[in-house]
Amino acid sequence: MKKILKWTAATILVLGVVGFLAFLYNIPPFFLIAPETFSEDMKRAAPPVDGIADPTQRAIAARGRELVMNLGCIGCHAANGPQGPDMTRYMAGGGIKITNASGTYVSRNLTPDPETGLARRSDEEVKRVLRSGTFADGHVAPYTTMPWASFSHLTEEDRHAVVVYLRSLPAVRHKTPEPVLTPAEMPPGTVEGFYGFKDYGIN
Repeated sequence: MKKILKWTAATILVLGVVGFLAFLYNIPPFFLIAPETFSEDMKRAAPPVDGIADPTQRAIAARGRELVMNLGCIGCHAANGPQGPDMTRYMAGGGIKITNASGTYVSRNLTPDPETGLARRSDEEVKRVLRSGTFADGHVAPYTTMPWASFSHLTEEDRHAVVVYLRSLPAVRHKTPEPVLTPAEMPPGTVEGFYGFKDYGIN
């Protein structure tokens, strides 16, 4: 009886393994799909640069567009709506709030709006943030708040291309709160608080 049970268990195990391998075999492997396919939606969301008349500036902006997409800037600088990121307000900010021992930060508006966006900053001020995390008022954002260290390897030409592209975006008036540079109140033992999926802009 024990021998029969043993063979039955072995048979069931073999059939299970064979069935699992057959299942894996019939799943379409990811390498049959071009990697670019997975990023198509994000690529379509980034406004193109076709409207830039000067061919040199258009080429620089196109390089900046690729960098902005590949660096994942929209992951923090989205403007969220009721159903998630609102791509009609591309890079308008306000979608992420981070609190930590350095203060409270809300992702900024990177469109060229003159009141609430990058039009208030010079090219060098924007590049300095990408280079060292140093903002216009002199404070340095923590790496976990603004991952500037990941961008510090960019060449000056790359940083310039990013700025040119950001300045070519449609301007969106969307004010986000200024950083509060005092330690945030958090539950004991909490190192950092991360809040997303709503609009933390103030208008």
